[in-house]
Amino acid sequence: MPIRLANVADSAGLVSLWLEAGLRLEVSDVPGELAAILKRDPLVLVHVTDEGDIAGAVLGAYDGRRGWVNHLAVLPSMRGQGIASALMNELERRLIACGCPQVNLLVDLDNADVTRFYTGLGYQSYDVIFMAKRLTAAARRNLSPELFDEPYVFVSVSGGARPEVAMFAAILEDEGLTLVLTKADADRAGLTYSYVAARITLRVNSTLDEVGLTATVSRVLADAGISCNVIAGAAHDHLFVDWPSGHHALNLLRQLLP
Repeated sequence: MPIRLANVADSAGLVSLWLEAGLRLEVSDVPGELAAILKRDPLVLVHVTDEGDIAGAVLGAYDGRRGWVNHLAVLPSMRGQGIASALMNELERRLIACGCPQVNLLVDLDNADVTRFYTGLGYQSYDVIFMAKRLTAAARRNLSPELFDEPYVFVSVSGGARPEVAMFAAILEDEGLTLVLTKADADRAGLTYSYVAARITLRVNSTLDEVGLTATVSRVLADAGISCNVIAGAAHDHLFVDWPSGHHALNLLRQLLP
């Protein structure tokens, strides 16, 4: 079977495989996590087709005491050809070579049918209580996102003159002045713009030196293909996303609630 070690360049192919196979994952996290895993444990294996595409993969790990199996998947169109068994056999062979005495894996209850496959490979099930804790504090906070009804725009002003217009924010750069204001105010002042945005304010109190909140929010939106421009105030963060994506972004942020 054409099995080889994965490399960082396989990130996109692995994401495509795992999504098509129905696995849950944070797409934006895969490249960084893959690089870290390969540096520590070169046990990520891929099965490739004659065309070089990834048809199956398994993410193995060895913590010095036990081996672990994660993200075993095969393209739905190529299942039943022994790819998964071959990947597991090769992973076990490599774990044995590392001195690993036992390999473990976890199965979600909604994927319990897969236990028949692992039983056929000699794996046994145990009654255990699995516990976990997410360490990203921002993902467990009530962000209280509020979507505003009217669209906002970003206007670039050249020269030293600033138009007399109500604005939400102003950013002065070497290249000029950028104003953030409602589309209605920009239209009344005759200002030109190209980007029309929906404004979402996170009503949760945050501080300017807080770590992790902006990264968590941006990642959730980026995974959904939504660009996000963040302006931080002393009390709240304000997100500006493409106008048609406003309600979708709001729903995604609400899913971060505890």
